[in-house]
Amino acid sequence: MRLEIRHLELVVAIAEAGSLRRAAARLHLTQPAVTTQLKRIEQFLGGPLFVRSAEGVLPTHTGTELVRDAQKVLHGFDALQRAARLNAQHEAGAPVRVGGIPAQQFSLLVNTLTTMLPRRDVTSRTIRETSALTALLRSGELDVAVMRAFPGFPLIPPAGVEHRLLLREPFFIGVAEDHALAARGEVALADLAGEKWVMPDPDDSGMNEFFARTCASAGFDQRITHLTNEAHVAFALTAEGRAICLLYPIGTDRTGIATVSLTGNPLYRELVLAWRTDSPIASLVNEICAKIDAGYLALVEDSRFYRKWWHGGGSAFALPL
Repeated sequence: MRLEIRHLELVVAIAEAGSLRRAAARLHLTQPAVTTQLKRIEQFLGGPLFVRSAEGVLPTHTGTELVRDAQKVLHGFDALQRAARLNAQHEAGAPVRVGGIPAQQFSLLVNTLTTMLPRRDVTSRTIRETSALTALLRSGELDVAVMRAFPGFPLIPPAGVEHRLLLREPFFIGVAEDHALAARGEVALADLAGEKWVMPDPDDSGMNEFFARTCASAGFDQRITHLTNEAHVAFALTAEGRAICLLYPIGTDRTGIATVSLTGNPLYRELVLAWRTDSPIASLVNEICAKIDAGYLALVEDSRFYRKWWHGGGSAFALPL
């Protein structure tokens, strides 16, 4: 007999689970099979690795050292497998896998990668949930993603993933064209006290909670009367005067709606690029971000209201230091 990876996995599983029964369930084995395999390993090494008790098992001194070294070996083996897969993908011309929220930076990222890597396919999928994007980056099913964060709800990237702030993007407010605030162009958040709101369904980004807290700080409770993730529904309700809505600075047709900005930009989101450090694009991040920034600035210039806000001092708020 000689020690193999599966033996190290078994010993580590027992130590982390604290019992043979739980380790067996984790390894999808029967408890007798785990017991038998552990006895063989202990016989090979010449001494017990665990002390059994009614509460479970505890590693001996020898077991503690073996578990520590086994964890290092297993981590190294996982890294070896990831590197081998990545090299194979590179040689096979595997696609660059993009994910993210449906923001302007998402489409700009896809276009940028398609231009920069003409010999590779670029695949993409839009995903709103922060937890789903994080999990897909962790597992390696995504190479890069555009994500969002709100004050009080920071992004926590998993190991092997780095991130960079692209933009601090303000939310504007949409009101009906005949609304009393429509002609003002800019209002204080407190001026919206008593208004009815249409908002997206709450999700794990923390956006709705952030809005509620910020409105409360301005002295009123946000009154949400409509929930929808469909922009055309929110815009129709707003144009008909049934509610006010949030507006992204750059977006689709907003017929019948007037845009107003908020003094001091109290409502905003941070748009973040997150990427795996072992992905094909990791070494290109600086160039990718520069191209996304340039593409976004071109969109700013095409938006009359946003262009005025941007050149009126908004860029100092929006751009990372």
